[in-house]
Amino acid sequence: MSRMMENVATVNSLVRTFLAVVLVGAAGLGGWKAYQTYYAADLERQSQIEALTAAREELAARDKTIREKEELLTAKTAEIAELNVTIEEQDQKIDQLDTSLRLLKVDHRIANLTIDDQTTDPATGKIATTVSFVEVNDEGYPMGEPRQFQLEGDVVYIDHWVVKFDDKYVEEADLDRSTSIVLFRRIFGEYQEPSQGFTIDEVGSRPLAYGRGGQMSDFERQIWSDFWNIANNPVRAKELGIRAAHGEAVSIKTEKGRRYQVQLRASGGLSITPLTESATPPSA
Repeated sequence: MSRMMENVATVNSLVRTFLAVVLVGAAGLGGWKAYQTYYAADLERQSQIEALTAAREELAARDKTIREKEELLTAKTAEIAELNVTIEEQDQKIDQLDTSLRLLKVDHRIANLTIDDQTTDPATGKIATTVSFVEVNDEGYPMGEPRQFQLEGDVVYIDHWVVKFDDKYVEEADLDRSTSIVLFRRIFGEYQEPSQGFTIDEVGSRPLAYGRGGQMSDFERQIWSDFWNIANNPVRAKELGIRAAHGEAVSIKTEKGRRYQVQLRASGGLSITPLTESATPPSA
């Protein structure tokens, strides 16, 4: 009997303990539910704040990336623009070099001299030469009507003024100073004084001789109209880029029926050489 009572007491104790545990658990769960219900709004706001902060950080990171790419694009655009300028400058230099090399190599064909007749005076033994002189362009076409002259002697002289410019103007392909220019003055024979020669180009007139189709610039007009003052004034000549300005005369012993070509050499000055049949200029 005593043992049975002990067992009953033990069971009651276990039941009370279980009930106590259940009550405590129920109280805790109720408290947690109450806590969640009470602080749910705060938790939601906190979650939103965290999400917004994360979104802002992501947006700031994207903005930084965009700025970096824009700066890179700006730098690349500037680099491309600079390269384009460099390419354009190089193209200009190439064009100038090509032009200057062409000018340095080209001799301008500027006049033809034809020996129409030669006679000998039986009394004096002197030869009289009849010549036709015509200025031509670089293709050999006449730039005007041929002019005929009666000269004393078979050696014919062509007196001219020549202007030679500093090398830098040739190298830079300067339009006005890229090659030598020449003005024909007189033609005469060996038994004539130069002052007795026949005028070819009047001073101040439009010279045809220098291979530009007769188009004389103001710059060239200034030179021809003040030629001897420039030739005798080194300071003035330097201002105009002129390294030499002087008179010259080329000559050749002529033969009846032959045709001669007068050229302005690329290096400056005139040359006169016989024309072959293949080099005979076209007719006007």
